[in-house]
Amino acid sequence: MEKLKASNLKIKKINTKVCHISTVHSLYDIRIFYKECISLAKAGFDVSLIINAEKEQILEGVKIIPLKPTKNRLQRILIKPFSALQKALKTKAKIYHFHDPELIPLGIFLRLLGKKVIFDSHENVSHQIENKAWLGPLFLRKTVAFSYRLIEKIGIWSFNSVISVTPEIVQFLSPKKGVLISNYPIISMIENIKQSEKFETPTIIYAGGLTKIRGIFEVCKAVSLVNLPIQLILYGAWETEAYKKECLELDRYKIHYLGKIPLEEVYYNMKKAHIGVATFLPEKNHLNCLPNKIFEYMTCGIPIIVSDFPYWKNYYGNYAFFVDPNDPKKIKEAIELFFHNMNDYKKMGDIAYQEIKEKYSWESESKKLIQLYKELV
Repeated sequence: MEKLKASNLKIKKINTKVCHISTVHSLYDIRIFYKECISLAKAGFDVSLIINAEKEQILEGVKIIPLKPTKNRLQRILIKPFSALQKALKTKAKIYHFHDPELIPLGIFLRLLGKKVIFDSHENVSHQIENKAWLGPLFLRKTVAFSYRLIEKIGIWSFNSVISVTPEIVQFLSPKKGVLISNYPIISMIENIKQSEKFETPTIIYAGGLTKIRGIFEVCKAVSLVNLPIQLILYGAWETEAYKKECLELDRYKIHYLGKIPLEEVYYNMKKAHIGVATFLPEKNHLNCLPNKIFEYMTCGIPIIVSDFPYWKNYYGNYAFFVDPNDPKKIKEAIELFFHNMNDYKKMGDIAYQEIKEKYSWESESKKLIQLYKELV
């Protein structure tokens, strides 16, 4: 598959400059770049994206304004927002749309300047903070989460709108200003990728953050226990090198890490895989989330093995194997059940694809985003 190239698309512009900002995410973030920024550019907005990138360029009608990398997390939180603010002011945008909690003060400052501001909260951040072990003991994490929530409330009070990915998070953040824009897949993008034959070796795939709370070790352990000639393919960024080594060394023959690659290539290989996995651990912020990767698996027409959260069962009940994400043996049993009866379970992928086509597409969600922007203008 070819990598996304700089585009010379001639898009009819309207006289509204908008600027998306993230100091955390990378350029090819699915929600920020592929979904929101490209959709707005296609709708005629003059879109700038301030984000971690190597160079200034124009991609698919979006002006990429690069941020320099920082050495550590503290610098990212305390210093990088000032750099982002300087670049943001130079765009002279009318609407600013930011994606990271540490940018809330930046958003408040932009509101004081009379700008329209949207806060895009991809997760319930105050719940997420409670799971960040690097912050120290639980009581300290709860204190930080409480403090953050106060700052978040002040910010939301001043912002024009706050959007998020599930009804529960929208309700939690602001029933009045909240807008639900779900993180559904870009169906046309996946459908345009040529269908190929399945991998010769029965294959499980995972694409996304390779972190402890997403249960990657437990999946790798389960695969190492399976007494079948299968393989697990992993894509994404590892939490740490030590965690990467811990997972991959469980079985060097069955577990293959293929790095971070363009989204089109990930989808190409999803279609070649036999089953997708997303066994997030039962952290507070996972129990009511709807991971983008699961919808991507569904669009690629493959069955899924997922965590047995009640919330997930409501969404994925007809085309998923539900397992205890903390128990590699249970994950192993689900893998073996599928591959021993593969022909019987292929229809689960077909059901998933039809469900996506009817209910869950970015094409429909993008209309809500564009309508929000038009209302703010």
